[in-house]
Amino acid sequence: MKKKRICYYYITLLLFCLVSVGGTPVSAITEAQKNAIIDHCDAIREDLKTVQKKDRRVRVYLGRYYETILSKFITPLNIRIVGNSLPVNERLFNNQVNFADKKSAFEEDYISYQQELEKLVTGINCKNMPEEFYLQLGRVQRKRKIVNQDATELRKLMGEQVKLVTALKGKL
Repeated sequence: MKKKRICYYYITLLLFCLVSVGGTPVSAITEAQKNAIIDHCDAIREDLKTVQKKDRRVRVYLGRYYETILSKFITPLNIRIVGNSLPVNERLFNNQVNFADKKSAFEEDYISYQQELEKLVTGINCKNMPEEFYLQLGRVQRKRKIVNQDATELRKLMGEQVKLVTALKGKL
């Protein structure tokens, strides 16, 4: 029962944050939100630490995955096309450049997200500064959304690569 109540308060807090992410001033946090943050600070912090650990594992996995795709599939294919004196496929080359750029952006955005999350988890005492904690949680959510957009764009570029390679295979 206690876990359900803590989860309920945590979800309520996150919903409050989601509703008011768009530039809410510090004074806009209600007393109920302050009290929820203060009362459940330890549980919220533990949940955020769990999210932080899981996100770290996902970042390592995705980073390796994207690097493998770039270094063992996309780049070698373009090098092989040039090495075999085949006509350069500009779309394949552009996709490689776009993938490498977006992979770098993903890495930078993820580092920025992790730094903001670290600041939230360890740098702000939610019992003493619930307003600042609330605002930082909104910043973390925005950073995480950017990372998600980067990953979505990388998946699209991978799909484009498969289409381009299939088209190239049909021409050969």
